[in-house]
Amino acid sequence: MKLWIFDCDAPETDIEAGCRAAAALIEKRGFSVQQAYDAVMKRSNRERFERRAAQAWDDAEDEALRITFRDEEPPDEPVLGPKESD
Repeated sequence: MKLWIFDCDAPETDIEAGCRAAAALIEKRGFSVQQAYDAVMKRSNRERFERRAAQAWDDAEDEALRITFRDEEPPDEPVLGPKESD
């Protein structure tokens, strides 16, 4: 699964760098991006979910935004999510 940051006007290269960092963080925690995404979706639907996988997603989103916006506060409300295939 490829990641992307939606609802922002950041340069594409910065978004790509942030998404690479997010994926690396999730994988370092022992989950695939798909597992982490599934956990966070289950959490939002109030279903049983793997807490560590959802936390990995949350932390990865923070990392993606930090990298993309170079430690600045994003001007919008960007969100990390799966990128549809090109």
